[in-house]
Amino acid sequence: MEKREYTRYEKTRIISARALQISQGAQAMVKVPKETSPIEIAKLEWEKGLIPIDIKRKDNNNL
Repeated sequence: MEKREYTRYEKTRIISARALQISQGAQAMVKVPKETSPIEIAKLEWEKGLIPIDIKRKDNNNL
């Protein structure tokens, strides 16, 4: 799997989508203290490369 570079907007969208999942009861993939916000948990998952969400980009070369 290749290492992808994300724009700051893509990164924000991925982290916020994962935070929403966590706030709705999804299991965190990192060990966290009891009183941690979903956004902080999502940021920890991002730093460890554990978020199972990807961005599908349109290939502008084939238009």
